[in-house]
Amino acid sequence: MPANKIKSSIENDPEANFAAAVYEPDSGNRMALLKFVEKLMNLNVRVGGVLQEAVYNSENEVTGLNAINVATGQRMPISRPAKHSECGLDVSALAETSGIIRQAIDDQVDLIVVEKFGELEQDGRGLIDEILLTISEGIPLLISVPKAALPIWQERSGELGSVLAFSEEAFEGWWKRLIE
Repeated sequence: MPANKIKSSIENDPEANFAAAVYEPDSGNRMALLKFVEKLMNLNVRVGGVLQEAVYNSENEVTGLNAINVATGQRMPISRPAKHSECGLDVSALAETSGIIRQAIDDQVDLIVVEKFGELEQDGRGLIDEILLTISEGIPLLISVPKAALPIWQERSGELGSVLAFSEEAFEGWWKRLIE
């Protein structure tokens, strides 16, 4: 699907129960995934996986990222760059997020969410093994994917799965079709 048509359409593959939630890096509402997860959990849907939240300083500048264990709400620092030019990724925290996803797989939750299909995953590292294991286990997966990385995601996923706009409405529609 051409990337410019993502906002106005949803592409579904009825044989695959995973979806890429595609966003623009400068998009204003990055809370849609969190809000969707909260709604599902309030409906007693068992959701596992990892979300991200930005950490801000007193000047409202992003100073790092936390990973949030969806099942427990536990937050862990995954990135605290010392300078704007440094990544600051905490490799031990990445290993912990890997464990969170593997635990969700072992628990056979109803849905696993992963924020996000980042540079490491695009390069075949990071959480890619856990992402692909989730798919192979048949557990529904919703993963946020930067618009620029959509072709890489589609290649890695065999061009299967759904491509969704990054909105609660798109996530809810996908979930409803999936569980019917």
